[in-house]
Amino acid sequence: MKIVPLAFESLGVRSMCTFVQTDQEILIDPGTSVAPKRFKLPPSLEEITALKESRKKIIEYSKKSNIITISHYHHDHFTPFESNKFLESSSKIAYEIYSGKKIFLKNPDSNINKNQSSRAKKLLKNLKNVDDTEITYSDNQEFQIGETKIKFSPALHHGSDYSHLGYIVAVSITFNGEKLLHASDVQGPISDMALEYILNENPDRIILSGPPLYLLGYALSHEDITKARANLEKICQKIPHVVVDHHLLRTKKGLEFINDINEMENVDVIPASCILQKKAIDS
Repeated sequence: MKIVPLAFESLGVRSMCTFVQTDQEILIDPGTSVAPKRFKLPPSLEEITALKESRKKIIEYSKKSNIITISHYHHDHFTPFESNKFLESSSKIAYEIYSGKKIFLKNPDSNINKNQSSRAKKLLKNLKNVDDTEITYSDNQEFQIGETKIKFSPALHHGSDYSHLGYIVAVSITFNGEKLLHASDVQGPISDMALEYILNENPDRIILSGPPLYLLGYALSHEDITKARANLEKICQKIPHVVVDHHLLRTKKGLEFINDINEMENVDVIPASCILQKKAIDS
């Protein structure tokens, strides 16, 4: 199984886009973005450069892919057809990415909030005009494609239980005796439901989002952070290869968080950039 991180916070953008090659070619969460304002500042030149580079990578690897999975409908996890300079998106780019693909989507009609529902409807409407696409709602489903098993979780909380941000669907890919679990936006995980699902899946490798430390005191409590830390420690004790990125690495404190976890015995947690042997970009 070949795993290639394409766009993550440790690579300079907001995303968890990953390419996985088995006897299939799978593109997970093909979105990328930068914040219009971050700490009251507009995107830096470095961020804009990283955004453009990540978009080129996503387009490049989409051409190699026959399968696309979308965990939920936040713009950093899929490519909309609307033009947006902070997403480096357009109708042309979206058409190019989705054309000719088997697309596994989170169900847009259940366990979804208003904003994600609206984005899902726009995406599905546009996908109807894309050539040779095959759309499947993925929640709590399993598929055997060639020698590859692709399994999707039931709807899991986006962060804490019953978060106003809605739900996500994690994806497990099993091939040749190896299992990868990609868990977008579980934020730690904070939710015990997400933790239970991850531990029951028992993958050899996991890629997940850490807690958004920058939201502490605003949308996240100290209790949430403590819970996310404790749950991540449980994951590290059971799963040998752990990649933690996304929300966690929107501040430098995220790297400190990873270093603290690595103080545990027999634990090796890395950001996605380390898979590519690149130093994590300071936030």
